[in-house]
Amino acid sequence: MARIPLPEPADMDPRHRAQYERFPSNLTRTLTVMDSRLSEALPETANALRASALAPSWREGVILRVAALTGSAYERWQHLDQARQHWSDEQIAVIETTAGADRSVLPTGFARLLDLVDLLVPGLPVPDDVLAAVRRTLDDRDLVTVIVLVGHYLTVARLTTVLGVDLDPALDTWTHEH
Repeated sequence: MARIPLPEPADMDPRHRAQYERFPSNLTRTLTVMDSRLSEALPETANALRASALAPSWREGVILRVAALTGSAYERWQHLDQARQHWSDEQIAVIETTAGADRSVLPTGFARLLDLVDLLVPGLPVPDDVLAAVRRTLDDRDLVTVIVLVGHYLTVARLTTVLGVDLDPALDTWTHEH
């Protein structure tokens, strides 16, 4: 059960209700506690990230890694099916294992990217060699996209874990913008 009362759709102002109807979820209910301008920023960023040039497999893999590192069951729940479209169960297990996993089942470039994600999530400095290894795989646009992706899903993880946001009864289809 959420640690704060979440607005019911019937009690939302028209702008928040429209937002909820685009993505009827407990995360959206949480966001509608804020001013509309703020509550709309997170879904707009998610839409932009989904439309970016970053490979969907890498995007979903990074999201699962952030979920694993932060303990966000909500984030994992909403993205696991998307990740399964691109990764095997064995690869997902490695992505979600935050220490000591044999990454040989992952593409080398993605394994290097996990090193970056592992530093970004706790806010640690990124050494030159880690950044250089990632830049051998990603262009600068995708690199910046990954950094924003991690920050975005860190925000989602903090909202859902700190506030105890319940899992949704059904997964989102991800067939339309939020």
